[in-house]
Amino acid sequence: MPAPEAVCGRTEGEIRIPDDPTVSPRHACFRVQGAALRVEDLGSANGTFVRIRRPHRLAVGEEIRVGRQLLRLEPLPRPPPAVHGVRSWGAPDPGCRFRLSQLLEGGGQGEVVPLLEGENAIGREAGRISFPSDRYVSARHARIDVRGDAVTLVDLGSSNGTFVRISAPTEVAPGDQLLLGAQLLRVEA
Repeated sequence: MPAPEAVCGRTEGEIRIPDDPTVSPRHACFRVQGAALRVEDLGSANGTFVRIRRPHRLAVGEEIRVGRQLLRLEPLPRPPPAVHGVRSWGAPDPGCRFRLSQLLEGGGQGEVVPLLEGENAIGREAGRISFPSDRYVSARHARIDVRGDAVTLVDLGSSNGTFVRISAPTEVAPGDQLLLGAQLLRVEA
């Protein structure tokens, strides 16, 4: 980067991506601080995502991208209390504390999957959470491990990577990959 700071966006900044309507006008900012390069999302509509290289502890509300899927970790609402001594009838509660919600283009909500205690595999061909029609999802792509209050995202050596949405300036290194809208960027030295 020739300057210590570069804004990336569809219509503004030093790095422009004019042909992608999923990129905000001012999407992200890259800053050199000492020997480090940091990326910061500038309040973009679709977020800035960084590919994980190691297990990543997820927070409630955090969004991930697997293939073309946008997923959000949410708390699983507890059933309402009995009214007049009558309990709501339904399938047995497996005791899940979290769920993964699929977010659709245009802002709609797709499938919602309760996350079981232990390993929850994500893939195209196998796993509790599968996306058989998404060719960008590997057969065994990633998994979400739930251990009590700890929820961890692990990439399983997928071809296209597993990405998390950043919420604060994040240090990136040569070889790291980012998603801005539908654009895949790689950090080069």
